Amino acid sequence: MRRLILIISAGCIGLGLVATTAVAQTSGPRESSGDDLAKNTNTYDVEAQAAFISQGSALGASSAQLAAIRADVAEEEGLPDYSQVVDNDTGGRFSAPGWTQSSDGSGGGQWSHGGSYVSSGSGGAPARFKVKIPTSNDYTVYAWWAAFPDSSEAARFGIDTAAGRRWTSVDQSIDGGMWVKLGTYAMSKGERTIQLSAGNTVADAVAVVRGDVTMPPDDGQSITTRESGTYSATSLRDPRPRDVVRVARRWMFTPYRYATCTRSRMSCTCETKKTYKRFGHELGMGENQQWRYNDRKVRRIYDRSRLRRGDEVFFKENGPYKGISHVAVFSGNGNVVHASVYYGKVVESKMKYINGYFAAKRYRLY
Repeated sequence: MRRLILIISAGCIGLGLVATTAVAQTSGPRESSGDDLAKNTNTYDVEAQAAFISQGSALGASSAQLAAIRADVAEEEGLPDYSQVVDNDTGGRFSAPGWTQSSDGSGGGQWSHGGSYVSSGSGGAPARFKVKIPTSNDYTVYAWWAAFPDSSEAARFGIDTAAGRRWTSVDQSIDGGMWVKLGTYAMSKGERTIQLSAGNTVADAVAVVRGDVTMPPDDGQSITTRESGTYSATSLRDPRPRDVVRVARRWMFTPYRYATCTRSRMSCTCETKKTYKRFGHELGMGENQQWRYNDRKVRRIYDRSRLRRGDEVFFKENGPYKGISHVAVFSGNGNVVHASVYYGKVVESKMKYINGYFAAKRYRLY
């Protein structure tokens, strides 16, 4: 909401149509679904086809536009931290009439939040999480579900926003066992509902965090598996793709600096270099170097529909015949973790706001 006001004000001063387009791009999380904009039939279709400002490394944004987005992010960071987690065991804040409760392993699921989850059959009433919104602001919504191969590939979450209920679909058959970002939404003060439609789906936990550039609650502090117990994210054993995302998220909020790789400043290639080093891969500092890196433990992926979390994603933002300009870590549900010159730091954001998807690489983890 604050970003919307700031950028529109900048447009009134002199950016005109271009700044209005920036609103469409920076306001991307306020979408009606998690699908690509080109597939939607709402007002974002027109805006998505207007001049595109890529949120990676190669930018078409003016200095005024960058100043507006970074001022908004700085204002957001100045707000008091707020997050709320609602689990399927949270008294008075969760209901799922007719759903069946299970614990890890008892119903085929793994890595639930809090040790249990509920699942639905082919129909029935939706599950509902009630969340408290303390002030009218932008809030990032995350969901957690137990990895459940038999669950629906199109589980639908409905989020109550200031503009009405907005729906997003997730694939619960592949992205379980950690916080998955659903999106960022303008939400009004009060009690609000996040619901999950029935139909071979799993309801486990949701979280709301105030702001757009956010971190999931307690993410990366520890990782639990049935096979290996609990261990630190800094000493990974039996690593899984979700662990790659957790390591990538450890660098979130680190300031961006071109061609730099330190703990306090990093480029996009530095963020991926540091992430995959934790899993036995020594990548170079150049985008093309990282693309050329290859051994028997690497698989190349070209179809974006086949992306899985933990994949390294490559972009040609300046056009298909130009070099690779940006890299990121795919974190599931259409999101990537990356060092973005647009935001000026490492963030988790929608991949579709980075121009020129080229391909991805999937690394074997030890």
